[in-house]
Amino acid sequence: MLCATVHGSNVDLPLLDGALAAIAAARNALTAAAEETAVRRILQGDEHLLLLAKHFGYMPSFAQLLNNAVGHQSATTVEPSLAAAAAGVKPSPSPVNVLTLRRSVKEYDSRPVPPDSIRRALDAAILAPNHFLTEPWRFYELGPTARQAVGALNPAKQEVFAKVPGWMMVTVAASEYAADGSLSTKKGLEDHAATACAVQNFMLSLAAEGLGTKWMTGALGIVPEKLMDLAGVNATAERFMGMVWYGYPQTQLESLTAPARKLGVEGVYKVLA
Repeated sequence: MLCATVHGSNVDLPLLDGALAAIAAARNALTAAAEETAVRRILQGDEHLLLLAKHFGYMPSFAQLLNNAVGHQSATTVEPSLAAAAAGVKPSPSPVNVLTLRRSVKEYDSRPVPPDSIRRALDAAILAPNHFLTEPWRFYELGPTARQAVGALNPAKQEVFAKVPGWMMVTVAASEYAADGSLSTKKGLEDHAATACAVQNFMLSLAAEGLGTKWMTGALGIVPEKLMDLAGVNATAERFMGMVWYGYPQTQLESLTAPARKLGVEGVYKVLA
């Protein structure tokens, strides 16, 4: 392993190089003072900044995290607890704003999605609440060949489909089905609900990293059976839950407005004596 001696400490050269590269990539979103301070501290072997760059350097929030870590302000806002944790400071409790960040995104740019982001999203998905731990969720990531095959199933939308970077098909492998094959039994409904929670966890995890998603069931214009057959899914054991598009949105999530809820909290919330 190549190391450099920086102020009496051995620093892994790839780690040092990666940290400086992350700062260079984020420089347009950094204040000049933050950039200068961060580079100087990294060259001095600052452990907190090296680890911050290693674990958060690929994230859209990295510039704000870095600004906060070196004590400079930025116009971008970020969850305070993340910045504090990245700087090695134990944060005080605060709301998890990422829950309100998720949006249904139709237009994506061409940046590839890091595989690690997908793995983290799947790790979050399988932590969904699940009665009896039946783990009914199944995820099928569509590669280039599979995506082309989907496009061939609906030529009218082939051009739209080609612009979506990531496709994840989700099914539910219920622990119990009704006699007619539906999910209408108690256990079937519970497994369906658990899988829906898993999909939401998957999308929220991606939203936390600046990625957009869109969960569709019928909007593809393709019957679920054909999609499942394309993926080699056993239609006797599993049922289609939907297709989740994902990728970096052309417009940042923070700039997208959520559709207004007609009922609001007041229309669905009741306090019982």
